[in-house]
Amino acid sequence: MTKEVSSISELKSAMNSDVQEIITHDDDLVKKLKAVKLAKSWGPAAVGGIIAAVPLVLATGPFGAGAVAAIAPSYGVATSTIVALIVAVGGTIAISLFSDWEYVEIGPNGIKMKRK
Repeated sequence: MTKEVSSISELKSAMNSDVQEIITHDDDLVKKLKAVKLAKSWGPAAVGGIIAAVPLVLATGPFGAGAVAAIAPSYGVATSTIVALIVAVGGTIAISLFSDWEYVEIGPNGIKMKRK
């Protein structure tokens, strides 16, 4: 089953359901999910470090960016976007974004997530 979402709350709801694919064309959400896709390309150590930093990010909000930046190979838009996404979706969902989903870009303005 495929679900199209256009907000963080819809994304969270879809991820908590039995949906196997999630599609979005929402600019803000696409930007955040592309940052996760980029972070996953940094390798398992970086992803593991980001997942380990999730509780710190949730506890400190934007100040947790330092923890994510320490793991990320380059500090910048991707890191701040990932921190914003972690804060917006919460811990369990944020970890699931890194561990349970694969990302496929569909054109310049869309992304599809497939459950592993």
